[in-house]
This record gives sequence, structure tokens and C-alpha cells, in this order.
Amino acid sequence: MSNMIKRIDTAISWLTAQVTAIFLLVIVLVVLYSVLLRYVFDAPPFWSDRIGVFANMAMVLFGLSLTVRNRELIAMQGLYEKISKKFALSLDLTWNVVILIFALVFTWFGAEAAVNMPGQYWDFQEFCIDLGSGDGEPPGIVLSVIKAIESTIGSVVRPFCVDGAVPQRYLAMLMPVSGVLIVIACLGVLIEDIRTIAALKKRETIPSGEPDS
Repeated sequence: MSNMIKRIDTAISWLTAQVTAIFLLVIVLVVLYSVLLRYVFDAPPFWSDRIGVFANMAMVLFGLSLTVRNRELIAMQGLYEKISKKFALSLDLTWNVVILIFALVFTWFGAEAAVNMPGQYWDFQEFCIDLGSGDGEPPGIVLSVIKAIESTIGSVVRPFCVDGAVPQRYLAMLMPVSGVLIVIACLGVLIEDIRTIAALKKRETIPSGEPDS
């Protein structure tokens, strides 16, 4: 059972890392594409800022779960050097409990907000309609490439469209999904902290001179 839990924990961490990396890649590509069109062709895409913001939010939220699980949050290392290991573990345990409470609240109200979120993101409405190549003169090579890129993005967004737009609740689901990942990460480190503290207490109760079995 313990090995199965470890495998699941490893799989979740690996998958979260891959998804976070994909969001980072999306941010880089969207920013580069937007800068190119804005300053070279004087034709900034209407959707780039919005997608960049959503990808950035997702990267931060998913990355937070990795940071918690890998114990890479900013710690008071200078203070930890002045106190006992047991007290330092107790501080870490307390901090992780605070994060867990935050994650539970964030997940609960995030799910409630996502389910009850009204309205649609009309900024994406052109992606929800297959406009085709259109009539008129054939576009140049650069414009053809731009249209092909936007058509590819549209083919990805289109399955999520409802009544010609992307519902806000789809994007709001980032909150409860990332919240669940943070909860799982907190539980993982809390279990490890509790086991470590219990092992330290067990060593302290063993009389000196007796071997630690």
C-alpha cells in the first residue's frame, strides 16, 4: 500500500510538472508572437494578452503545488540553524497546516465560483467560428502563416465553445483543480513531517546505552 501511494505521488508530481512546463511554453510563444505582430506588422492579436494571463495564472497555481511538495518554499534557514531540529520540523508542520487550510478554502470557493460563474469570454468568439480562408486576393506568405497559426489555435479552442464563446466557468476551473493539487501536496509533506517528528520522539525515549532497534 505504501509503495502504491508513493507511485501515485510520483505520478501526480511528474504530471503536474509537465503541465506547468506546457503553460510556461505557451506564455513564451504567445508573448513572442504578440510582440512580433505588434511591433513588426502593427497588427497585435486581440487574444494574446488574455491567453498569456490565463497561462500565467495556471503556471503559478500548478507550480505552487510542486513548490509545496518539493519543499522549495522560502524558509527561515537562518532561524532553523539556531533552533533544534525537532522545533524546526514543528515550524514546518505548522506552516504546512496553514497552507493546507488555505488550499482547502481556495478549492471549495474556487469550485463554487466556477460552477456558478455566469457569462462567456467573448474575446475568444472568433476562435469559436470557423471563418475559412475567405474571398478576395490571396494573402501573402507572412499573412498566410499568421492565419494558419490562429486557425490552429481556433481548432484547439473550438471544442470548448458554447453558443459561440468560451464559458467563463471553464477557465475558472483552474482554481479548484490547482487547489486539489495543493491539498495533495500538503498532505504528502505533512505525513512526512509527522513521521519524522515521531521518529525523533522515539529516539528520545530510548535510554542511553540501549541500542536503537
